Amino acid sequence: MLSHIDAFARGIIRDAGAVLLRGFRAPDLVVEYKSRTDLVTNIDRESERLIFDALRREFPGHVIIAEEGSRAEEGDDYVWYVDPLDGTNNFAHGIACFCVSIGVYSRREGRMAAGFVYDPFHDELFHALHGSGSFLNGAPIRVSTTDAVDISIVATGFPYNKKETENNNSREFCSVMPEVQGVRRFGSAALDLCSVACGRIDGYWERQLKPWDCAAGAIIAEEAGGRVTRYDGSNFDPEYPEVLATNGRIHERMMALLRV
Repeated sequence: MLSHIDAFARGIIRDAGAVLLRGFRAPDLVVEYKSRTDLVTNIDRESERLIFDALRREFPGHVIIAEEGSRAEEGDDYVWYVDPLDGTNNFAHGIACFCVSIGVYSRREGRMAAGFVYDPFHDELFHALHGSGSFLNGAPIRVSTTDAVDISIVATGFPYNKKETENNNSREFCSVMPEVQGVRRFGSAALDLCSVACGRIDGYWERQLKPWDCAAGAIIAEEAGGRVTRYDGSNFDPEYPEVLATNGRIHERMMALLRV
């Protein structure tokens, strides 16, 4: 089954990426506001329809949960978490940091089974199957070997409701920022996790995530040799809105810095 999932997902995610590229910086892009800071575009919806309809045809017995509301909630072992456009705010502003993210969770085994993240602007497809390693456009990738927080580059993100909640990552950011070489805020959780996987950054943390934000990237980071947990070191769960991903070498120190 996983080989079937792998072949199908790598094809459909590239098709969805082509939809994103056609809409990127297009004059007819339609932007709507779910809230003051949470956007959705006509391209999000077009990408989601393409993926959802294809999944329903190919895997009618699987559960599908997609960001913009498409659902198939009765099924067997596998759950597909679909983000048709991760980094919508970037996309809507013409910033070339966005992707399609598809994660597959196995209920029977209680863990992520597969992950696929495609950045169409740079033509980078990250993918992983449980126990088989992680790949970028077919070539194996590994996390960095940085072993000290003070020379590490890390990334983070902030929730949409940052003005209305105290749990907005400001305390954690102020704790981490002075201790590291640099902090980046790219605006795509899926790509942040893939950047950990391929060693471009050494760590990433964020709260108030949805499962479609982090499911695919988490297994890609793990299969590349990284460590992915909650802030306290307990097991990653895509349904729990918190993730800390690192190269493993700086994980304990990052956990300590996030304990604020």
